[in-house]
Amino acid sequence: MRYRRAVSAPTASRLRPLGLALATIVAATLHLFAPLVQATLRGETAYFEWDVSEQYWPDLVYLCGALHDGELPSWNPYDRGGYPFVADPQAAPYHPLNLALCAFGAEPPLGFATARVVLGFLFSGLFALGWLRRVGFGWSGSVVGAVLVEHAPFLRHNWELNLTSALAYLPAMLWATEVLVQEKRVRDGVLLALAFGACAWTGSPPALFFASSFVALYGLARVARELHETPKGHRRDAAFAIVRAFAVFALFAFGFVAVVFVPGLQLAHHSVQAGRDFTDLADGGLGDLSPLLAARSGNHLYVGLLPLALAPLALRARSIGSGLALLAGALAVGLAMGAEGPLFRLAFDHVPGVALFRLPHRYEAWLGPCAALLAAGGLDALAARTWSLRRALPFVGALLLLGVAALFVDFERFEHDLGPGLAFLAAAVLAAAVATARVSSASIGALLSLLVVVDVTQALPDERHLRVGKPPGTLDVAREVLAHTEGLGSAHAAMDEFAIGLRAGTRYRFPELRGYQDPLTLRSHERVLAALQEQPQLAAQFGVAYALQGPHYLHGWNRHFLPRDLPGARATLEHERSVTRLPRALPLVYVVPRSSSRRVSSRQEALALLRELAPAPVALIEDDEEEAPLAFGRGLPETARAAEDVALERDTLRFVVDAPAAGYVVVNQAWYPGWLAEVDGVATPIFRANGFVRAVPVPAGRHRVALRFEPEDAWTRSLLLGTWLAALIVLFWRRRT
Repeated sequence: MRYRRAVSAPTASRLRPLGLALATIVAATLHLFAPLVQATLRGETAYFEWDVSEQYWPDLVYLCGALHDGELPSWNPYDRGGYPFVADPQAAPYHPLNLALCAFGAEPPLGFATARVVLGFLFSGLFALGWLRRVGFGWSGSVVGAVLVEHAPFLRHNWELNLTSALAYLPAMLWATEVLVQEKRVRDGVLLALAFGACAWTGSPPALFFASSFVALYGLARVARELHETPKGHRRDAAFAIVRAFAVFALFAFGFVAVVFVPGLQLAHHSVQAGRDFTDLADGGLGDLSPLLAARSGNHLYVGLLPLALAPLALRARSIGSGLALLAGALAVGLAMGAEGPLFRLAFDHVPGVALFRLPHRYEAWLGPCAALLAAGGLDALAARTWSLRRALPFVGALLLLGVAALFVDFERFEHDLGPGLAFLAAAVLAAAVATARVSSASIGALLSLLVVVDVTQALPDERHLRVGKPPGTLDVAREVLAHTEGLGSAHAAMDEFAIGLRAGTRYRFPELRGYQDPLTLRSHERVLAALQEQPQLAAQFGVAYALQGPHYLHGWNRHFLPRDLPGARATLEHERSVTRLPRALPLVYVVPRSSSRRVSSRQEALALLRELAPAPVALIEDDEEEAPLAFGRGLPETARAAEDVALERDTLRFVVDAPAAGYVVVNQAWYPGWLAEVDGVATPIFRANGFVRAVPVPAGRHRVALRFEPEDAWTRSLLLGTWLAALIVLFWRRRT
């Protein structure tokens, strides 16, 4: 099959199939999110559990609040003891959709984060429709293929992840690749770079890797076919034009992606993600391949009966991408097996990038585009055949009867009893379409899409990651809990273990030690949390004066780092939630003399000493350049001298200290490269102290101290702005290039 290059002006006859195709994709999306749609129509509040509500929504609130204050933040001082917001790709501060949502207000509701998930799936289907039509498939195959992409195995079971939202741009990348291969223009390279950028800005490096690797395979296959079909006398010119367009793509893609990739790499170096071995990364692979043929709950491989039935036709007709779909699908299944099969180990050892990302079953996302290519190619091949309507009608009727009957029969070899019935009904629709020469029409595509959707979603759980009712962490709850605290942000921090919930520190702007744990959590922070059950006094060491405790909205009381009954603690609020005042909690910022300091060689050594001393006003300094080791005096003071006029803001921290002797100011916020300090306007070094936080040396006397976060990779923001300007020039001022 040869793709069609001609694009005629829109007419009523062309707009009708387009409208039907769009309506089908919208309907398929709404069906996928049926529980959310039903709850919304009933006027009920509903939200997605896990990452959407606990991570992405608080990040969106933080971003929007900063933007409305005229800032683009680099640091978040209110979560995990402080962390580099700009380096965490999951925060997605550069994604146009996030920026558009922020235009509606400084405090976007949870519904915005929920709607963003639905929009991601809708975008995926729409982009897939554009891609398949650009290849040249008929309306029927394009509609069915778009629905299959939107309902890829990994996507339809894991829509609460940023990874899924980023994979929504995989079909956009394929669409842009197809345009580049066909048209070979400079501006097509820019469009492809924009599609890559959209995937990266959504905030999932694994998704960018999975999408990029699939697009690379697709691009190589399409370039090879394009050059093969180009007349020999024009191949050199065509090859040069393609290379030029891809070179432009590479240049612009780096400009768009560097702002996520460069800071993210540095954060990964300091996070728990660093040092993972094959065993860690290969965990979670699929050992059972039976879901290839029947739907299973959870992560599985089932793409539906229809693309499996149409695959032989597509391969025989050698439709565009059919061979690639077979190869890439086999690779996806092999990689998804993880340690249970040999392919992931081979890729881990020899393919760049594979060793960076965990959970091999995520390669299932490749199966959506593979199924789309096979289904669309098979339907187009079928459209080339004609039957006699008179001979086909008895066959169609028999298939319809068998399909309806099979829907009500429980086949023990299927976990769900819809499979056989849907197979017969799909065959009946196809037979009727062939007999009436309507296989390529959008209406047949809509009917087949209906059967595909019912088929591939039959194993989905009823709730589909949805919670109906009032979400945790609302403003009235926060006010009730925080009314029993004082000095948060200026004198002390808190540890919210679900008394408020959903990362209350980030949303209500108070420093919080716990925050959200994910693969990019700082290793130093993870070590502190891991030690709290046995040494809860470490929380007080790092400035936590209040433990805010309550049951997790999904898991009850079994997900806490601090024990519920803290030794010597005083509860000021006791019922379903509790606010507990930790004894001897150190200030958020305090000063210690050099006699209360000591040199250590590592964070592990510092934490081991703190377990014996905490809570104690000490500064365990990591400083390899110090010639003489620091030593404690004869005794440590019982209390710490707190800083005054503490102003904790997004990227800065200012305070005044009155040091009785030369020593260190300990700032109970996470140490990270990029922090700069000034004491009375003079640049001063910052040391990592107590295995986790920062320390600034100060002489005796009263001093004004200012810290600001200026990461070395801030140049990537300027590069992003320059790349955007260059892209607009190429796209709109040089349309004929």
